[in-house]
Amino acid sequence: MILNTAAETMTESEKETLQSQKLQKTVERCYKKICFYQERIDALNVKYTSIKHIQDISKLPFTTAADLSVNYPYGLLTMPVSGVARFEQTPDLQRAVGFTTQDLAWQNEMIARSLVACNITTTSVLLQLPEAFPSSGARSLKQTAESLGVTVIAGHKGDAKSHLKTIFDFGVTTLFATPDLLLTFADFLQKQGLTKKDLPLMNLLCEEQCTTPALRTELAQAFQLPVYTLYGHSSIMSLGIAGECHQQQGLHIHDDHFYPEIINPHTGAVLNEHQPGELVITPLSREATPLLRYRTGEMALLTYERCTCGRTSPRITFLP
Repeated sequence: MILNTAAETMTESEKETLQSQKLQKTVERCYKKICFYQERIDALNVKYTSIKHIQDISKLPFTTAADLSVNYPYGLLTMPVSGVARFEQTPDLQRAVGFTTQDLAWQNEMIARSLVACNITTTSVLLQLPEAFPSSGARSLKQTAESLGVTVIAGHKGDAKSHLKTIFDFGVTTLFATPDLLLTFADFLQKQGLTKKDLPLMNLLCEEQCTTPALRTELAQAFQLPVYTLYGHSSIMSLGIAGECHQQQGLHIHDDHFYPEIINPHTGAVLNEHQPGELVITPLSREATPLLRYRTGEMALLTYERCTCGRTSPRITFLP
C-alpha cells in the first residue's frame, strides 16, 4: 500500500524537475537569509544563481555538526524565533534545528508514508512502550499515527505484566519501542510461556539509529515478527527522513523532501550507487533551518533501482 502515489512513485524526469526547483529555492533562501551560508558559498566562488539543476548540488559546501554547534542556537534560522513552531535539540544540547508549522506538517506526512509502507494503517492498534525520557521522534510518531487514523494506546509507566494486559485488552497489533525495551518484554513473554500465536501482535517498530543489524535479528527471532525501522537524524529531523517498506530491502528516503548523497568521508568525492561511504543529506523543503549537504557521519550505501513495492525513491542501507 502506498499513501502518496504521486510523490512516492515519481519518474526520474519528474523527480529531477521537482528536486531541481526545490534546490534552487533552498539555496536562494540559505544565501539571502543565513550569513554562514553566504560566506561559505562565496568562499567557493560559486554564484548561488548558478545552481539550476539538482546535479549542481556538488558545487555547494558541506555542513557539519561542528557548524551547527558554532551557530547554536539561532545562527542558521531564516526567520525570527516567533516564526518557529518547534526546536529540536541534540542530546548534548550543542545543536538545534527549528521547524515551522509547515515543516512539521511535512514531517507528519512523511512519517505517515513510512507507517503505511510497513502495513501500519487504520486497522492497526499501536502501543508505545514508555521510555524514561521519550525522544522527539517517539512523540512525532505518536502524533502522526493518531492523525493517520491508527488507534494509539497511550503508554503508561507500568511493568511488563501491565503491558501484556493492555495488548490483550485492546488487541494491540504494533509495538513501538527501543530494542532494549522490546527484548526485555520478549524475555518476559518467554517466561510466561507465550508465543507469537498467543498474541495479536503483527509487527514491531523501532527507530533506525537505535537498531543495529544484530539487535534486529535478535528481535525478529525473539518475537517471530517483522521488525520495521524508521530513520531520523538529531541534526536534521528526529524522525521521518526515511523508512522501510514491507519488502525490507533498505529504507526509502522521501526524496521529494530530502536529497541523499554518499561521499568518500576522506576526500568528499561523491560515490556511485552501491558504493559505501558517508551519508550526506540536503533537506529540500525546510523553511526554518535549511541545511546544505549535511554530513551525517553515518556509513551507508544507496540503491536507486525501483523497489518491488512500487516506490521509486532511493533506498538507504546503513552499514555497521
